[in-house]
Amino acid sequence: MDIDIVLPWVDGSDARITKKRETALRDWNLDTDLNSVDRFRDTDLLKYSIASIRKYAPWVHKVYLVTDGQRPDWFKADDVLTVIDHTDYIPAQYLPTFNSNVIELNIARIKDLSEHFILFNDDMILNRPVTPQDFFTNNGDPKDAAIYSVIPTDNHFSHIILNDVIVLNKYFSKWAGIKKNWRKYFNLKYGKQLTRSMLSLPWHDTVGFYNPHTPLSYRKSNFERLWQLEPELLDRCSKNKFRTKSDISHWLVRYFQLQSGQFSPRSVAFSQFYDQSETAAIVADIKNSQHMMLCINDSDGANLEAELPPILNILNKKFEMR
Repeated sequence: MDIDIVLPWVDGSDARITKKRETALRDWNLDTDLNSVDRFRDTDLLKYSIASIRKYAPWVHKVYLVTDGQRPDWFKADDVLTVIDHTDYIPAQYLPTFNSNVIELNIARIKDLSEHFILFNDDMILNRPVTPQDFFTNNGDPKDAAIYSVIPTDNHFSHIILNDVIVLNKYFSKWAGIKKNWRKYFNLKYGKQLTRSMLSLPWHDTVGFYNPHTPLSYRKSNFERLWQLEPELLDRCSKNKFRTKSDISHWLVRYFQLQSGQFSPRSVAFSQFYDQSETAAIVADIKNSQHMMLCINDSDGANLEAELPPILNILNKKFEMR
């Protein structure tokens, strides 16, 4: 089966994007916690994310770089790598958008997108060779870790996760799913993270899932199914030019996959999340190819001038780039 990668990207320093954003802001009451300027900046990791896919996942069918009329100076399209503009697949009534939830919830509209695809971010880098079986089973089920978890409340994104879970519980019974697929939900591949699932057992409904910062395996048809089930909700969300607490996100599609049992358990050790400030650990992981996947998160307030150079230097060496 063909497996594609979808990789949304934006360079917030682009004057054209800044002007469009400022124009849209005139008619919008912005939630700055969900839409800080730092969330739009480019940390120059995209080139390494793409280089890692070319080197360690040569079996990928297509890589779709999703942008708002942007293209990096170094970018060269070919038979595998192509740019998809927002106008190519997002309905006109939702544009322009500066809301990542809108960009991702409409992914299934990308022309010729394969049924099986992996959603990347530009801060995610393959660190060792991977196979299709790391992301999908032979019958097409996504590989994932279904770990029940109480929703965190320490940031504004928790509101969006709660919205996702409320919709999920309209269509699925937590305990019916557990009884039918308990080996998938309480799998030893989840290690100590199983504690999260144990602590969530007293709740009758699903209270949330553990959300790893890692590339996610999806069936396109599950996005289409959500649009069929909740057209008014997704339409309302897609009209939000910026992220709001009333949004839903692509995590809801993932929750549908997990709660339906249409997935195969994957080890939580598959990917490693780092805050960019953990520079020494990141450099060591890249140098020694310790984990298969890395997510190098650009957190609010990160010191790019101090933290990025050592990381970019080791990535240049690993992928023989200049």
